[in-house]
Amino acid sequence: MKSAESDLLFARQPIFDGNNKLYGYELLYRNLHPEAAVFDDGNRATSELLVNYCGGIINDEDAPYVKIFINLTRKLLLSDYFFPLQPTRVVIEIIEDTEVDQLLIDKVKELKKLGYQFALDDYNFSAEFDPLVPLVDYIKIDLMFISDVTLKDSIYELEQNILKDLTDRPVFLAEKVEQKEMYDFCRDVGFELFQGYFLERPQLVYGKKISNSSEIALQIVAQMQDADITIDDLSNSISRDTKLSYQILKIINSPICRLPRKVNSLKEAVVFLGLDQIKKWAMAMVLAGNSTQGTELFRILLTRARTCELYASDKGFEQPESYFTVGLFSSIDAVMLADKKWLIEKLDLAQDMNEALLEGKGSKGEVLNTVIALEHADWSKTNDLSAEEKIELFSAHENAINWAHQLCTMI
Repeated sequence: MKSAESDLLFARQPIFDGNNKLYGYELLYRNLHPEAAVFDDGNRATSELLVNYCGGIINDEDAPYVKIFINLTRKLLLSDYFFPLQPTRVVIEIIEDTEVDQLLIDKVKELKKLGYQFALDDYNFSAEFDPLVPLVDYIKIDLMFISDVTLKDSIYELEQNILKDLTDRPVFLAEKVEQKEMYDFCRDVGFELFQGYFLERPQLVYGKKISNSSEIALQIVAQMQDADITIDDLSNSISRDTKLSYQILKIINSPICRLPRKVNSLKEAVVFLGLDQIKKWAMAMVLAGNSTQGTELFRILLTRARTCELYASDKGFEQPESYFTVGLFSSIDAVMLADKKWLIEKLDLAQDMNEALLEGKGSKGEVLNTVIALEHADWSKTNDLSAEEKIELFSAHENAINWAHQLCTMI
């Protein structure tokens, strides 16, 4: 069995304030090269970083709830799908080679109104970025590419020409702080935030990537162009890929969303995230270039999940859609090729769902066990059902087979 902890997901480098208190993390793309970000396509790298950060299974999920700084390409920034995260948590870094024009300026103003914060990354005091200086919340300066004298003079000139009339002044953040002397100098000239090897090196974050079907994700994006799409339609589309379903629930139950209660079904997740956010996440998954997988196992799980839902509904149980979730994730270990208990615990579902999936307990566990017994023609486990219950079970299973077949033919 492949180790669940084997995937390098990304790196994060701490950012500290002047009291050496953790202020935030910059997320850094990492793939095959632990010490550096090596990639050919910035759009794909950023999308993969997002998917791994929010939808991957991170071993260390107890990291402090602080601001997240992340580079964004001009293309993604201007795109309607640009960022599926809540604005209060995120600082968008405008990288140094970004073309600054009126289109970009207007987009930044629009997103500022929604609550997003911005940083100029590797700012070199070029006049090209002057229109953005009053709009950003942070100015990041790479100390490796500027002398102390030039830095001090440039900050003074910026203060006199642009910053002096601003009510909300951007915070200066020193990057590549490698020695104590550099740290002390930056404090003296007015820097408030600090990042670099002198303070702490980037931390590699391991876990398990979730490679879902980018074809299904793309179909969801296309489907959502229909103004009449319903929550049920979208939930059905997502459920066609067990990994995508797992990922959506993983995102919605993560600290990123900070919901007041846990979400236990795809339908609830779609409602909470909203159609627009689902579309953005689907697009991020497409851009990340995830691989496809055969559909036979998914067909079995879809049939099992739908049978559980229909049977629970016939029996009058509350929230039958949560029975669907139990059925869909009942063989998540076979889908992910990782330990089932580890995967379910990372998903952070309600306790009764965990007990159903891991121990077969409760009404959800009983329904799941009954449906699996039917699949395996294990009639010894269905003998205690009444005649009416057997009819409901067989009818639910037959309807579920047809339903799953229709979904799988669309993959």
